[in-house]
Amino acid sequence: MKTQFFVAMTALLTSCFAFAETIERSSSTLKPLNGVRVSMQRMLKSSEGRYFMSLYAGVDNPRATLTDLMTGSSTTFKGSQKGDQLVLKSVDVSADTKMNSNSEQLSGTLNANTGIFKATLSNKSNVVGQAIQFEPAFKVVNKPVFIFKFYGQDDANSTYGKTLKRVDVLNKNNHQVVQSLTGFSAYPNSMGYMDINFDGYYDVIVSDLSQGRTIEDKRYIYWMYNPKTQQFQRSAQLEKIVGLPNLQGEKQQINFGNGQIYQVENGLLHRITTDD
Repeated sequence: MKTQFFVAMTALLTSCFAFAETIERSSSTLKPLNGVRVSMQRMLKSSEGRYFMSLYAGVDNPRATLTDLMTGSSTTFKGSQKGDQLVLKSVDVSADTKMNSNSEQLSGTLNANTGIFKATLSNKSNVVGQAIQFEPAFKVVNKPVFIFKFYGQDDANSTYGKTLKRVDVLNKNNHQVVQSLTGFSAYPNSMGYMDINFDGYYDVIVSDLSQGRTIEDKRYIYWMYNPKTQQFQRSAQLEKIVGLPNLQGEKQQINFGNGQIYQVENGLLHRITTDD
């Protein structure tokens, strides 16, 4: 018989979090890093409440996982994006991501600012398709829209030849810098942008390369967005967990691998353990 033990671990957004350190942006040792990929995970829910979708868009190979909340079944999609137009086709993960024999297609228009995805879901037996509108699963009013600039330095001791040292957060509407995230050494080629604590605001995650670490060590640095201060705050507590966070928004759970599953409830992170 399985039982669950919820061990209260930490508040994701509390005053005890260390604030992201701010330093002068004119540091002569840093130079702009181009081509840093922002891997943004959107968690969307259909307007009638039947479907939940985890969507990675704005990247070379957009992908999504669509979960039918009525049946509990999930389908993986991969495809292409041109501007705001997405065309995704179902893949068989168990067959090395080849197309399903009864393939489904999910296509439509994604508004990058509002997160609304007006889509059509179709398959071989339903050529016309089913119109579905997806909206942010965790809605907030006046959600800020940011873009990022990246700065780093050459590093002969790094496997990657350079390290990411600073992320400038800019207001997308006026391109003004609202915050600089500093005081770290990270993987220089990508940054995660996702709602770690399911509060409707996107958070920042980078791969920690300090102390000789590599991306294979799966150690990460987290900045959680605090709507009260309108700033990102670094979470030392989350950084103690080893593993890449796999967000399961339909359950409001985070799976870090190796049996490390956490439930998020009212801003608190609880570890779930199961005994047979």
